[in-house]
Amino acid sequence: MRGSRLLALAALFCLVVAGLFFLPGITLDDDALDLLPGEAVQGDLRLLQRLGLIDRVFLTLTVKEEGLTAAQRLQRLQQSALVVGEAFADSGAFTEVIYRLPQGYEFGLYRKLWPHIPALLDKQDLAALAQRTSNSGLAEYLAAAFNLLNSPAGIAMKRQVQQDPLGTAGLALAKLRHLQAEYAMVVQDGFFISADRRSCLIMAESRTSLTDSNSALQVEKVVQDALALVAEEVVGGVIGSLPHTLANARAIQRDLRILLPIASLLLLLLLLVSLRDGRAFVVLGIPFLAAPFAVGVVDLVFGRISALALGFGIVLLGIAVDFSVHIYLALRRRQQSTAQVMAGLRRPLLLATLTTSGVFVVLFFSKVASHQQMALLALVGVVLAVSMSWVIIPLVRPPRHPSPLDRGWSLKPPAGKKRALVLLGWLLLMVLGGVSWPALHYNGDLRVLDAPDEEVLAQEEQFHRAWGRPGDQAFVVASAPSLAAALEKNSAVYAFLQEQQVSRFQSLAPLLPGPLTQQAHFEAWQQFWDQRPDFRHRFAEAARKQGFNPQGFQPFFEWLDHPFSPLTAADLLAGPLAPLARNMIRAPGPQAKGADGEFLVVTTVTMEEGLYDLLLAFSEQQEGLYLLANHKWRQQVEQLLRRDILTLSLAAGLIILLIVSLALRRVRPVVGALAPVGSSLASMAIYSLVSGGELNMMHLLMGIMVIGLSVDYGIFMVYRGREIASLQAISICACSSLIGFGVLAFAAHPALHALGITVLVGIGAAWPTALLVTPILAGEQS
Repeated sequence: MRGSRLLALAALFCLVVAGLFFLPGITLDDDALDLLPGEAVQGDLRLLQRLGLIDRVFLTLTVKEEGLTAAQRLQRLQQSALVVGEAFADSGAFTEVIYRLPQGYEFGLYRKLWPHIPALLDKQDLAALAQRTSNSGLAEYLAAAFNLLNSPAGIAMKRQVQQDPLGTAGLALAKLRHLQAEYAMVVQDGFFISADRRSCLIMAESRTSLTDSNSALQVEKVVQDALALVAEEVVGGVIGSLPHTLANARAIQRDLRILLPIASLLLLLLLLVSLRDGRAFVVLGIPFLAAPFAVGVVDLVFGRISALALGFGIVLLGIAVDFSVHIYLALRRRQQSTAQVMAGLRRPLLLATLTTSGVFVVLFFSKVASHQQMALLALVGVVLAVSMSWVIIPLVRPPRHPSPLDRGWSLKPPAGKKRALVLLGWLLLMVLGGVSWPALHYNGDLRVLDAPDEEVLAQEEQFHRAWGRPGDQAFVVASAPSLAAALEKNSAVYAFLQEQQVSRFQSLAPLLPGPLTQQAHFEAWQQFWDQRPDFRHRFAEAARKQGFNPQGFQPFFEWLDHPFSPLTAADLLAGPLAPLARNMIRAPGPQAKGADGEFLVVTTVTMEEGLYDLLLAFSEQQEGLYLLANHKWRQQVEQLLRRDILTLSLAAGLIILLIVSLALRRVRPVVGALAPVGSSLASMAIYSLVSGGELNMMHLLMGIMVIGLSVDYGIFMVYRGREIASLQAISICACSSLIGFGVLAFAAHPALHALGITVLVGIGAAWPTALLVTPILAGEQS
C-alpha cells in the first residue's frame, strides 16, 4: 500500500514538474472570435474576414489650434498624412493603405473611363443626355464651352472640349459619389480632409487579425511609430477593432494581476483561520500545483490559451481546494485509522468529482472556443487536484485533536415549526425563481462583454465629430466563381437600391457594372443615337451659331462611332481609384476551395427604416447574395448561443441527475442532494430579474457550472451531514468558492464580472440550502 502511494506521488510530482517546465513557453493570446459559436465563425464572419471589414484601421490626424492659418493647418495635415501613410505602407503590416489618391487622379480617371463611357451610362444618364442633345441643350452647352475656351484655363481644356462638348464624361464621373464612404469629407490634393479642414483620414487593412491580441499589439506598435513622425501640432486617434481588442485584453490582464493575488491571499486567510494550522499552506497549495499542468494541456490542445480562460483559473482555485479541505478535516477528526477514514471518503469524493467533471466534459462540447478552453482547464485541474489531495493530504498528517472552532458545529435538522419555516422559505425561493426565469431576456449582443476604456471612447467621439456618424450599416456581398459573375450580381444590387430610391450607399457597380449590364447599357446607348438621326446636323448648326467650326469636334463624332468597349476590373484596378476599388473586391487565394474560392464584391448600405427587411428578402431571393447586418448578425449569434447553452444545460442536468440517482438510488436522498442546485438556479434568476432582467453568454455559462458545484454540497451533506468535519468542510468549501468566484465580481472586464457575480449569488444560496434543507428532504430525523 505504501509502495503504491509513493508511486502515485512520484507520478504526480512528474506531472507538476512537466507543467512547470512547459509553463514559460505558454502562448497567452486573446481573440474576440473565441467568444463566438463556431458556426458563426464559419458563416457570415468568414465573409467579414475575407472582405477585411474586421481588420481595418481608421486613423484620424487632427491639427491642434495653435494660431495656425487655414493654409498652415492644411499643410501640416497633408505632410503628416504623407509621412504616416508611407510608414504604414513600408511597415509590411498592412495589405492596403489608403491615405492619398494619386496627383492628377481626376484627369487620370477621365482618360481611363473615356473609351468606356457608353457602357457605363444607365437610363437616368441617358435621360440627362437627352436634354443636352435638344436644341436648347446644345445651345447652352456649346455656349458654356465657348466661354471656357476663352478663359485663362481654355488652352488646357481645348482637347477635352473637342472630345466631349456635352459633358458626357461628367455623367460617368458623377458616379464617384457612390465610392465615397458615408463620411463628411472632401478630397483635396488627393487627401481625405474633413469638412472643417482640421482632420485627415487614413485607412489601412491589417495583414493579421485585429481581433487577436498579439497581432493587435504588433499593429499598435506600427501605428505608434508612425505617429511619432507627424508634425508637432498634429495628434492621431484610431478607431476600429484594434483599440477594442487591446482594451479588452488589457482589462483582463489587469484584472488577473490584481484579483489572482487577492483571491489567493483570501483563500489562505480563510484556511488559516478555519483550520488554525500551518498545514493550510499545503491544502491551498494543491490547486497551484495542479494549475501549471492544466494550463500546459490547454496550450497543447489549442495551441494557445486566452487570458479570459486564464482568468477562469481564479475560479479553479476555489473549486479544486474543496476536495483537499474535505480530506483534511475528515482526517483531523478521525476516530479510525487513516485507511478507514479514506475508505469512508472514497464514495462521496468520487461522486462529487464525477458531477463536477461531468459539467466540464459537457462544456467542452460547446461550439464557443473560450468555453472549450475553460472546460479543459477546469477538467484537468480538478481531476489532478483530487488525485493530489488523495495522495498528499494523508502524508501531511493533520493533527488529530479537535479545534476550538469545532464547538457550535453540531448541526441538527430543524424540528417542528422551524422545520416547516425552512421548507416554506425554500419552496418560496423556488416559486419566485420559477416565476423569474420566463421574464428574463437573453441578450446575445457581444458588445455587452466589450470593455472599451475612456481613451477608446474619446477617440471614437473625436472621429465622429470630425467625420460625422454614418449610422448603422449593412453589407450586401455578391459571391460567384468568376469576377464577371460577381460584378453582375453586384449590378443587380445597385439596380435594386436605385429602384428603392436608396441614396446612402457605397458601391462599385455605377463605375464597374457587370459585363452583361455594360452590354445592355451600350445597346441602349446605340438605340439612343439611332432615335436622333438629325443630331449631327443640329449640332453643326448650333456650333456655328456659337462661333465654332463644326469640324473641330471631329474627335467627338469619332468617339460616338467607336465600337463597344467594356470596362474591366483590371482597367479600374490599374487606375487611380485602385485602392478604393480593391477595398470592395476580393479575389480568392490560390489554394482556396469551396465558398472561399469565390470572388466577392461588397456594397455598403446605410440602413434606413424598413430597408433591412427589403434587403433581406432581396438577398434571399438571389443566389450568391449575402446580407451582413448588425441586426441579422446579432440575431444569428444569439440563436446559436441560445441553442448551444440550452443543449449543454440540458445535458449537464441529465448527467448530474443520472450520476446522483445511480449513486443514491432512493428518491428522498436524490431530491436532497439536488436541492442546492434548485436554490442556486432560482436565486440567480431572481437576481438577474431584479438587476435588469438580461442574461448574457457568461451568465448562462456559469449557470451550468453552478449546477456542478452546488450539487457537491448536497452530496456531502447526504453522505456525511451529521459529522462536524463534513459541516465544516461544506462551509469552508462554499466560502472558498465564494472567494474564487466572488473576487471576479469586482473585475473591470464585463465578461469576468458577469462570471463572478453569477456564481456569487448561486453559491450563496446553495450553501445554506445544503446545511438546512438537504437533511430534511433527504429524510434525516431531527
